[in-house]
Amino acid sequence: MFHKRQAFPTYEAIYFITPNERSVDRFISDFNQEKPLYLAAHIYFIASLDDFLFDKIKKSGVSKYIKTLREMNIDFLGVEPHTFSVDLPLAPFSLFNPLNSAVQTADLQRAAKRIISMLITIGECPFIRYYDPTGSGNGVSAKLALLVQHELDEICKVDKDFPPPSEYKRAILIIVDRSFDMMSPLLHEFTYQAMMTDLLINESGSAPSYNNLDESDAIWTLIKHWHFAEAVEYIRTSFTKFLSENKAAANAIGADSKPIGIDSLKQMKDTLSSLPQFQEMKAKFAVHINICQECKSLFEKRRLDLAASVEQDLATGETSDGKPPKNAMLNLVPVLDNKSSAPYDKLRALIIYIIAMDGIEDVERRRLLETAKLSVEDSQAITNLSYFNIQLSPGQLSPSKMKSKDKGRYSYWGSHKLDKKRKKNKAGDDMPYDLSRYTPLIKRVIEDQITNSVPKDIFPWVTEPGLDQLGIVNEAPKMFRFTSNGLVAPDPNYPHSLRTTRTTWVNRKPAPNKRNATGGDSLNSGNDKNRHSDGSDKSDLRRNGPRIILFSLGGLTYSELRSAHEITRDSLREVFLGSTYLYNPAQFVDILKSLHLSDPSKSNLSALYGAKTTVTDDVSSPKADAPSKEKEKKGIFSSKKR
Repeated sequence: MFHKRQAFPTYEAIYFITPNERSVDRFISDFNQEKPLYLAAHIYFIASLDDFLFDKIKKSGVSKYIKTLREMNIDFLGVEPHTFSVDLPLAPFSLFNPLNSAVQTADLQRAAKRIISMLITIGECPFIRYYDPTGSGNGVSAKLALLVQHELDEICKVDKDFPPPSEYKRAILIIVDRSFDMMSPLLHEFTYQAMMTDLLINESGSAPSYNNLDESDAIWTLIKHWHFAEAVEYIRTSFTKFLSENKAAANAIGADSKPIGIDSLKQMKDTLSSLPQFQEMKAKFAVHINICQECKSLFEKRRLDLAASVEQDLATGETSDGKPPKNAMLNLVPVLDNKSSAPYDKLRALIIYIIAMDGIEDVERRRLLETAKLSVEDSQAITNLSYFNIQLSPGQLSPSKMKSKDKGRYSYWGSHKLDKKRKKNKAGDDMPYDLSRYTPLIKRVIEDQITNSVPKDIFPWVTEPGLDQLGIVNEAPKMFRFTSNGLVAPDPNYPHSLRTTRTTWVNRKPAPNKRNATGGDSLNSGNDKNRHSDGSDKSDLRRNGPRIILFSLGGLTYSELRSAHEITRDSLREVFLGSTYLYNPAQFVDILKSLHLSDPSKSNLSALYGAKTTVTDDVSSPKADAPSKEKEKKGIFSSKKR
């Protein structure tokens, strides 16, 4: 739009633009000249247009050329089902170390307006609560909560049809910031999607793209949140089943070539290459076999079993045997001194150690940095932890840390100790693997919201709802895994084997009531089993309680996406996650390394994300405008992020 364009005076033009002053001025200039560029205009704004911009268009004299003007309310990204981003990748700079207050306010306003667009899309006017550990009401979560509430109030004043009538209870919006849980962005996660986006990264730190690796890929949709061991077992079992049921394929490769376990990934890959006539099968399995093989190779090459074991002990405050960890530093040193470990892995382990220890002495930090042979830039990442209220040295509490209340279940070690009683009589856990014991803290908050047990002193309400508006349940119902494509999910209690001699990353605690190796239960969305006896649809989760929307300022991780999926699966409640951006660990560490600069344009991140330090981008006015009644509905975020 801002480049020179050829005139087409006999054609009508469609404008799809951001509702800011720069875009509006450019549109006006296209028609406010002796020979307009186009015959007429159809304008679609991706968000609500502020009154003063609307008046500017009216007064410009170009209204006669406008045939359509609509507000679409789609200025957010549907990353994947039930997950959205407001696409502010450099927001940690303005949120935690702002150049000035105006920059922070501008980013908070951008986030608020885009959250509003998402809420309009799903037709929700939620009750809002926010993370406020100090009780001051001055944190970024509190500021965003008030901005969102203000926008909602303004919309409700001018649009009597919002929110639309509904038989369901109003949603709950919980706002946190990244300082709430600094373990999750750093820990190695061994579920399929999270592991892939952590290990298979390119030079820019982002995960490589795979064709059709989205909701159109039935295998991806089914296994992306499974533990890597289960995902490999499923692929192996499905591949073997295909060969056993297809005589032509079996004859093509011979009778002695059946793959067994994860060590056969290369054999499966070779088998695929020998079956050129089975294109559909190759398309179905090839990409996942490649991903599994690459992840396995990097896991072994970088000795992630060693690093992850130490990380889990530090993050949970207990060993895999349930005992308090002893000699944490002595256990850490082999990770830092390991020549096979990547610098990113060493830095992540060291940061996790500092967080778990509530700070370490400067001399100890220098010694550990020397042992790990980490750079000055890596050392700066540790120093920058203070912007997230992480204590770097013992006895040197930041003002916000001194005022913080006891977070109890939402503290790192405390959360797992308080959960021991809950889990004691539980048949099986979501991730009962030695290297997958940590539970992201946002999962605990959402679980507690389901039972209305979130403490009000840590998460106050903007406007507190009555108990009758919360849809309280005493215990969330359990649910079998099911898919719309009919693929069979493995029993989460079944200890799938990765190799003949199982290594620590596959070790999981035994659970009773094991079912068969290939299965578990599967419900097809089109099956009558999905319907209650009264004919209602079990898949309509809002019948079980209000939607829960958790928004994280400063980023989300793939492990947290997996946690939200588990809650929906197990509690039959509809959960949405949103954030300023979705990071893999390398991207988050890169943010940490540069955060002291305040201005992201001074860092190398600006080339990756496009740094913005001005406050005039897409924030024109804090005043909210009514959503267009002709806006388009997006469904439940089935689109792939582009």
